[in-house]
Amino acid sequence: MARWRLLEPDADVVSELAREADVDLLCARVLANRGVAPGEAADFLSPSLAAVGMPDEDQWNVAAERVAKAIEGGERIGVFGDYDTDGITSAAVLFLALSHYTDNVTVGLPTRQTGYGLLEPYVRDLFAEGVDLLITADCGISNRTEVALANELGMEVVVTDHHIPPEDPPDTAVAVLDPKLWDPEDPLAGVGVAWKFAWAVARRLGDAGGRKRLGRLLDLVSVGTVVDIAPLVGDNRALARMGLKHINRGLAAGGARPGIEALVKVAGVRGDLDEDDLGWRLGPRINSIGRIKNPRPALDLLLTDDRREALRIASLLNQLNAERQRRTRFAVERAMAEVDPEQDFKVIVTEETGGIAGLIAGRVAGATGRPAAILTRRADDSYGGSARAGETDVDLYGALYAVRHLMGEWGGHRRAAGLSVNPGNLDAFVAGVNEAVRAQSEEKPEIFVPAIEVDAEIPLRSVSNGLLDWHEMLAPFGSGNYRPIFITENLRIAGSRKIWEGMNLLHLEGGIKAKMAGEPEGLPSGPFDAAYTVTRSRYSGQAELEIVDWKVGG
Repeated sequence: MARWRLLEPDADVVSELAREADVDLLCARVLANRGVAPGEAADFLSPSLAAVGMPDEDQWNVAAERVAKAIEGGERIGVFGDYDTDGITSAAVLFLALSHYTDNVTVGLPTRQTGYGLLEPYVRDLFAEGVDLLITADCGISNRTEVALANELGMEVVVTDHHIPPEDPPDTAVAVLDPKLWDPEDPLAGVGVAWKFAWAVARRLGDAGGRKRLGRLLDLVSVGTVVDIAPLVGDNRALARMGLKHINRGLAAGGARPGIEALVKVAGVRGDLDEDDLGWRLGPRINSIGRIKNPRPALDLLLTDDRREALRIASLLNQLNAERQRRTRFAVERAMAEVDPEQDFKVIVTEETGGIAGLIAGRVAGATGRPAAILTRRADDSYGGSARAGETDVDLYGALYAVRHLMGEWGGHRRAAGLSVNPGNLDAFVAGVNEAVRAQSEEKPEIFVPAIEVDAEIPLRSVSNGLLDWHEMLAPFGSGNYRPIFITENLRIAGSRKIWEGMNLLHLEGGIKAKMAGEPEGLPSGPFDAAYTVTRSRYSGQAELEIVDWKVGG
């Protein structure tokens, strides 16, 4: 059972936010808990494109100038993305944006069978296609050697990426557009970087209608940003919020992007989409094909204007997603049987050769309360796979950085990474990452079971549609902007029923409904205190709780 930590914002800040934003004190308290300062509330509650920072660092201008030269000179431009949702949407954004100015543009993606990133085979393929200017999308920051190879072959390269830069990023590219190079805390996803670069190009070309046209690509930006679990703060918040609005307006009017509309249909989503729909319904279907085979159909889905073709591809992705779910379930069962209870960084070698290592690692991390890596032994005796931090507060990138001398290609974020362990180094790798994680836990003892941060303690009568009105203005929720969590004491269950395996719908005394995970026999029989989030039921339109933790009350 997690600890509950009640956040205590400065009372004067709360009062000032309430006055400035014309919201009640509870809403102001939640804003203050998210670090929203007086003067920032209006932009936070009503984000718009006007609040998105202009790409004005020198690198953006240098890169935009080179693209303009390629367009004006009739050079062939090649966009190269990644096989996950962020990489696919990044490639789609750049391809669609540049296709407005030139027909001489091609787009490609890697495959898991060959490997992630701008590897040599992809560079040679692009050269064979006659590419003069290569633009990466959501990759390239760790491909110094391959960028140099592209130069040797006669191609120039612009890197657009958002991953944490290595010690030796590419030094022969025309420009390296990774905002983390100049601001390590920059939250942009790869698709956000791609969209900003498209904006810089439109500005360099003097395209007066470019900003409006790029607004029509925000559906892709919101999908990539949310699915990549990028922090929904700053520019990301505005881009994701505006993208969701664009999607929902299009769906209501029958003018949504055919690929998005088809995904919504096969996923069975009803009503307005929210960030959970992007992250848990649309995103997995886009990701599914890249985990099993060539991801190109997922890109074609986002590029096509043909609704019949879109529905055909979406149906294929839906089928592959079901297959992925089945494979993942069995693979997780096998991986859990191999877990070493003594490890604080679970490293498991499996026979699974598909692209679901990250999913397995996430499930193992969630079940064990420890970060996990799922690795597969390769023909050359090296090991490759993925790692996830799960719900822990472990700095995964930091732990892997401590053993970087034992690895080949690797990279990622604080919570997720891809890696390869060089031949003969597996035992040293396991020992090293465990030592690094234990060092983090000595410095921060609660790292494995982070406390639940509670926004406020409120009476149940405060949960109403009035609360939902301002609560929904805080969306989209996700990494960096979690749903507000409230606690209420001495709740009682008036009735309950099982709505699906492992989930119950409670009728609480006081008239509010609540979802609670667990088996029916494990529900509290007497008064209990609950920590919960609040949502609007899609069926009734009324406020509904989702209980994240509970304790015996009284």
